[in-house]
Amino acid sequence: MSVFLNTSGELQINQSYREQLIHVGGYLKTVRISKGLSLQQVAQRTHIQPSQLRAIETGNWITLPEAVYVKGFLKKYAQFLGLDGNSVADTLSIEPAAFSPHWFN
Repeated sequence: MSVFLNTSGELQINQSYREQLIHVGGYLKTVRISKGLSLQQVAQRTHIQPSQLRAIETGNWITLPEAVYVKGFLKKYAQFLGLDGNSVADTLSIEPAAFSPHWFN
């Protein structure tokens, strides 16, 4: 995932990361609902905060921690639902963030 401040100071994100998160999050939500589980039930069993689960399901990346942690959440969430956690987590690609501090040049 690439997240950085652009020249006008606005936060930017790699669009493909957001799209991937929306896709996999929507899939996990569909599976969760088909199993008759609430977010609270998933949170209790996975120890992932309900707000973070909701953010994953809706693709709200801005409220989530770094992508490496999100991949861990996806793996744990998917495993709880009876899915292959590694395969689900691997659908989210992570790219190094653009980092160019002015003092480094």
